[in-house]
Amino acid sequence: MCKSKYHRSGMLLASIIAGGALLSGCTDDPESAQLRAIHASPDAPAVNLRLDSVTGIRDLDYAESSGFERVSAGIQDVAVEAIIPGGNADVITVPGFNFVKDNRYTVIAVNTAGNIEPLVADESAADPADDEVAIAVIHASTTASIVDVYVTTPGVDVNSVDPTFTFDFKDQIDAGALPAGSYQIQVTGQGSKSVVFDSGPVDLTAFAGQKLILAAINTTNSTTTAVSPVKLLVATDDASLVLFDTRTGTGARVVHASPDAGTAAAGPVEVWATSTALPVSPTELIDAIVYEQVIPGPASFASVPAGDYVFDVAPDTGMIGDSVYMSPSLALAQGIEYTVVAAGYVTTSPEFRLLATAENNRAVITQASVKVIHAAPAAGAVDVYVTPAGQFTADEVAGGQAGAPLLDDFEFPTITDYVAVTPDAYDIRVVAGGAVAINRENISLVEGGVYTVIAREPIDSGLPDDFDLILLTN
Repeated sequence: MCKSKYHRSGMLLASIIAGGALLSGCTDDPESAQLRAIHASPDAPAVNLRLDSVTGIRDLDYAESSGFERVSAGIQDVAVEAIIPGGNADVITVPGFNFVKDNRYTVIAVNTAGNIEPLVADESAADPADDEVAIAVIHASTTASIVDVYVTTPGVDVNSVDPTFTFDFKDQIDAGALPAGSYQIQVTGQGSKSVVFDSGPVDLTAFAGQKLILAAINTTNSTTTAVSPVKLLVATDDASLVLFDTRTGTGARVVHASPDAGTAAAGPVEVWATSTALPVSPTELIDAIVYEQVIPGPASFASVPAGDYVFDVAPDTGMIGDSVYMSPSLALAQGIEYTVVAAGYVTTSPEFRLLATAENNRAVITQASVKVIHAAPAAGAVDVYVTPAGQFTADEVAGGQAGAPLLDDFEFPTITDYVAVTPDAYDIRVVAGGAVAINRENISLVEGGVYTVIAREPIDSGLPDDFDLILLTN
């Protein structure tokens, strides 16, 4: 991230976001202010926040609130540090900012990373009673312009009522104090009755006596954006949660990386899903999948209802009773996308299993994000090298001339966290037993790309040196 992208926001943004950078040692200071920061810039990286060179909050990411914290009143230096590949960078520095005693601020960082700006959010002016909730609503989504908002009791058809209010990007509405009960929030384009966001019933009873900020922000993966361009971030004094459109499911893709399953099943295998979330259970989720195949595709996900699932893998006979493997129960959360890898061996060890991993498919403009899955048990513990394209030959990597590997003694069935890298072209080498078992050169990792790299081994009828990668993206 270049400094100019943020610097235009000036002192105000720095002071606002720095509200999250609160020092624990100041919490009992009577001479203090309260500050809360919300990250609503959909393609900006996470940030660290510092006051007087001390980091008070780390990894404030998109759709997160820092919660109110206390900072000593008076003059302090403020810095916002973007978490970017190759070393973090201060994108805003404001020396000598004056924090005013007893002030309570919420500021939201809005807009895309290249145009990021501060939005000072006013809480509701209402003082809620013990059985009320005071709500302020903020339009912080770049994907929706002027919209009509309907706040009703659950089940009300928007065609039968007028909008509760209409507002545009960066507008704010004080909804006042409402009884702490169940509500439904629906959003349409201005003058339209076509619903683009529907919260379904939302019970606010647990928030009685509190002030809430509801911010409409962008959805950021294919599963959620296919249903609605927005989701709601609900911020309390010390926590936050996200509400998706009630029609939103979970995203899933399945990768066949079990080298002997085809032989054991005498052909393709099928996948069955059993869940109370499905209208018919069990359901044949995948009717036929072969080795190395990705369903629905390497860059796509199938939407299924969120819930707890048990998966059965069977020969392609159309009968769940032929199942050769039943998974433990897997919880698939609303709005999240998952990759499920069939790995291991049906006829020997390590035994066949499903490796499930949640994907964070938000495109961050300053990086490419890479996750690695070891699905090749025959390779044993390996070293994984990711180097700039053309910098080293495969022989130089195997000979140790490329330095330390990205992953050392990487074993089946390990799944890494994401690693942020500078967008560029890279060579990926997997070294097993002192030799390069997988050599993929000049792989382009683009800005905003999210990649899951799966190491797979030869199919049981294949060549002994036929190890390779299965590359998935957002």
